[in-house]
Amino acid sequence: MSADLAHVLPLLQRDVEQTLGAGYRQLVADTAADVRELGVEGAGDKLVEDVQQYFHDTHVDTTWPACPRHRRHPLWYRDGAWWCVEDGVEIARLGELESR
Repeated sequence: MSADLAHVLPLLQRDVEQTLGAGYRQLVADTAADVRELGVEGAGDKLVEDVQQYFHDTHVDTTWPACPRHRRHPLWYRDGAWWCVEDGVEIARLGELESR
């Protein structure tokens, strides 16, 4: 596993568990395995984006992770953190989302 992916995986699992529960731990691990097989640069970013896209596409939670400032849109991941794009501010570092 790439160092980037190995670093991001437990942080993303924590964020998912804090916000959606422990039931998605295996999904995150399986997605990480798929990303690892691709051997792409920025594997950690791809993992976060793929997991978020899964939650949106399958309607698990179409605003995951929900912006705590507005609650009507998701936070977006960039530069190792979750951002409110409406206000342009960093809300939490990856792995530091608060439970709902």
